[in-house]
Amino acid sequence: MVFGLMKLGLPSKKHPAEPPPSAGPSEVQKASAGGGGKGALTVNEFVARSKRQRERGLEPTKPELIAYARYLGIDPIADGDLMWLADEALNAPLPSEWTEHHDNADRVFYYNVQTHASSWTHPLEQLHRDTYKGIVNFRSGDMSKEEQSVELDKLRKRCEDAEREAHKELQAWTEHTDESGQKFYYNREHQRSVWTDPRPARCHALYLQMKALRVLSKHCGQVVNGHIDRPTLGSLDRLGGGGRGKE
Repeated sequence: MVFGLMKLGLPSKKHPAEPPPSAGPSEVQKASAGGGGKGALTVNEFVARSKRQRERGLEPTKPELIAYARYLGIDPIADGDLMWLADEALNAPLPSEWTEHHDNADRVFYYNVQTHASSWTHPLEQLHRDTYKGIVNFRSGDMSKEEQSVELDKLRKRCEDAEREAHKELQAWTEHTDESGQKFYYNREHQRSVWTDPRPARCHALYLQMKALRVLSKHCGQVVNGHIDRPTLGSLDRLGGGGRGKE
């Protein structure tokens, strides 16, 4: 494959990423350790600050993470064992068509390089909300043990299918560096290129599905072996066998 052909269809980075229209608390929403009031952070300000702190090896405080969990719809008291979903949402990677930026107020926003649309909301935020709702609904007691067992078998089958599909998808992507030193990612099956590595987001979604299955299996009293690691680029290489290359 000629290098130039790999970059065909690759969105230009010259298009300016403009933040979404100013949003009031109803859209950005207040979520901070202070629970609102003077000094409270918007969700986007909190996310931006958390990313800077993590780069310095610092983690959000427990009150901050609880406030963020509530923003996601998670009940930290009734479902304290699901607080990991808030941490996962806070560290979620971006899908291939999205990039992350900051506005003049240092609020995080997300830009779709294909549609040129901007959003205050992380593209995978709803996935974490839905995962939480799915677990809570399963554990609500509305289903009998027999119905839970049947549903769990269906979830396990979907998870196995998703893992096989993810493995196949990850193998199709390779990392390259263009003449200016910018990394991009090429899918040899679909012959398309993107700036954002799509593999972390794909494995992140699979990880949520696998961990949710583990939580529900334990709820049903089933023995669960092994440990599910947080997705990393290293684990992506082992799972998908994705290659790296330079041209």
